[in-house]
Amino acid sequence: MDLSSREYKLMLDTDRFVGDVETCRPKVSDFWADICEKLGGEVDAKGKLDVLKPKKQRDVFFLDTEGTDLYRLSNLVFRMRRPRGSDGPWSATLKFRHGDRLLAAAQAFHSGDDDGVKFEEDVKAMPPAGTPRFWALFSRSVEAEFDDEAEPATVGDCLKPYEDFGRISLPPRNADVFQVGDLRIREHVFEGGLLKLSEDVRAECALILWWKEKSHPNPVAAEFSFRFDLEDGEASAGAVRNAWTAMTILCSSPWVDPKGPTKTALVYGSAEV
Repeated sequence: MDLSSREYKLMLDTDRFVGDVETCRPKVSDFWADICEKLGGEVDAKGKLDVLKPKKQRDVFFLDTEGTDLYRLSNLVFRMRRPRGSDGPWSATLKFRHGDRLLAAAQAFHSGDDDGVKFEEDVKAMPPAGTPRFWALFSRSVEAEFDDEAEPATVGDCLKPYEDFGRISLPPRNADVFQVGDLRIREHVFEGGLLKLSEDVRAECALILWWKEKSHPNPVAAEFSFRFDLEDGEASAGAVRNAWTAMTILCSSPWVDPKGPTKTALVYGSAEV
């Protein structure tokens, strides 16, 4: 299966973002201004990081067994989210994540809708050791919908829309599932910025802020990313080189927290992902 996109991700210092989404908006603008200045003439940054599309402002939670067996034993993440204020169906994503590209590509599970299948690469920064280092994770993800009154209660409920798991070792279907970490997230996504990586490739930028639903006034996670689609699983050497340059430059920003846990690590209490 060909990769559909590559996304570069950096965790930011949450201490720079204080308050609710509107209070944080000026800080998001300050961050984007810093990004544009640091990239300078190396990579052209366009637009503003100030668009809040309603469908990208969401309630989010993850489901797994008490021992998080889907994640820790099966390399699966099961996430549910929907626009804030909505009482409609939840959009569920089942994602197989692994550092082995071939293993991730070999997965065949689906929900009967090919449009909901994605195979993507995430490039993340590792703590610095003289020079920036990056590593990649590969994800096959499939979306499905769950009625708002039918929140899954077991592994079988979570996996019901999906089929063809092949040789993935799954927990018992009757095992109960719970919100991972008893955590419900308010997610707000700022968009609108672009990085010009070549004449033909524009990377879409996003800054994602997470708040804990339960009485936490400030964001608990801040992530900046830029992504671009791949043609037949490939991109031009120039675009990839400029993306690598941008990532290297941005790693030196004081806004970046090179040791900050990723969103997945925050949910699962692990620094592995």
